[in-house]
Amino acid sequence: MANLGSYLLAEVMLWLMYASLAVALVAAVVSAVHSLRHRSDSIASSNRVPRKRIAWGVTIFTVLLLAIACLAGSSQPLIINGISYTDRFWLKTTDGLMMSCVILFVIAGCFVIYGISGINRKLKN
Repeated sequence: MANLGSYLLAEVMLWLMYASLAVALVAAVVSAVHSLRHRSDSIASSNRVPRKRIAWGVTIFTVLLLAIACLAGSSQPLIINGISYTDRFWLKTTDGLMMSCVILFVIAGCFVIYGISGINRKLKN
């Protein structure tokens, strides 16, 4: 009977992951659409680049990164707990999503360090 509880918990965790993935995807799409539609072409205060162009660049970069990472992902079969997972699509998708998450975390970390360092403020003076 002890195994039954772990299976029920796994099912709940899977559904929570599906729900959080759906919420994250909806939030990303709504944010991208809002950013691309409602940003004016006025000049950004710091670097004279139109905000709409920045929004398009970030959106296109993210989509390209996800596509390239999923295409470059490994499709080697995995054996986990004695079960062989061989579905090529899901193996490549999972590997690509993990790679793109790591790359985006590194990029975000670099921008946080850049923002904390004050290099932009030092260059203006």
